[in-house]
Amino acid sequence: MLAALATASTAGAAQAAPSPGAPVAAEPPSPRPASGGLHARPAAARPAPAAPAPAPRTYRVRPGDTLSGIAARLGVPWRLLYQNNRSVIGPDPNLLHPGQVLLAPAPGWAAPVTVDYTISARYGLPGDGWIAGYHTGVDLAVPTGTPVYSVGPGEVHSTSTEGAYGNHILVRMADGRYVLYAHLDRMSVAPGDRVRGGTRIGDSGNTGNSTGPHLHLEVRKGTDYGTDIDPVAYLAEYGVRI
Repeated sequence: MLAALATASTAGAAQAAPSPGAPVAAEPPSPRPASGGLHARPAAARPAPAAPAPAPRTYRVRPGDTLSGIAARLGVPWRLLYQNNRSVIGPDPNLLHPGQVLLAPAPGWAAPVTVDYTISARYGLPGDGWIAGYHTGVDLAVPTGTPVYSVGPGEVHSTSTEGAYGNHILVRMADGRYVLYAHLDRMSVAPGDRVRGGTRIGDSGNTGNSTGPHLHLEVRKGTDYGTDIDPVAYLAEYGVRI
C-alpha cells in the first residue's frame, strides 16, 4: 500500500494546512476557470429524468469470512471492496472481524482512485482563496501519475487544459449530475466518450492552481462553477466511500 501523502489542495487552496516542513508555493486567489482550451460536446436537449439510483449492497462479516470470498459473493473485485471499506477494515485486508459491515458500490460505480490517500481539503472548507468562499470539491492527495477512474456511468462532456483547474475533465453522469476531475497530469478521454465506474480517464497531477499533487473531485448540478453539491454525500448514494 502507498503511504499517505503530504497534504495538497486544490485551486487557491492555501487554506488547507500543509504537512510540517512541506514547501507550499504562495498562490493568488483562484480565477473563475477559463473557457480557453475547452473541448466540449454541442448543447443537447434536456434528457428525460434519470432512473432511481441503483442501491448499494451491504454485508455483515461472519466468523470464517475472507475478503475475497465476500467480494465474490457481492460480485465485485476484492481490491475495490477493500478500498471502499478501508476505514472499516483497517490496514490489513486479511484481518476481518465478525460484525463489521462492509459496503459494496452499486453496479457500475467505483472509487476515483484505488491507492491510499489523505483528504487534504474537504468540501465546504471556508476560505477567501476560492471565488465561492469555500472549497467546492474534495481533494485526494495522491502522487502525480496515479490512475484516475470515472466514479460511475456517463459521457465525457468536456476536457480542458487551461484555467485554475489545470487539466480537467467534466463528465455528465447518467443521473444528470456532472463530475469534475481536476489538476490532472494526463487525460485519456475526449468529449463524447462513454465511461462507467472504473473506466480509466487519466492520471492525477499538479496542474493549474495547486499546492501539491492531488485529485480535485467536484460534483455539480450543472456545468457551471457554483452549482456544486457535496461529493462525499453524492457518492455515498451509490455505495462509494471517500
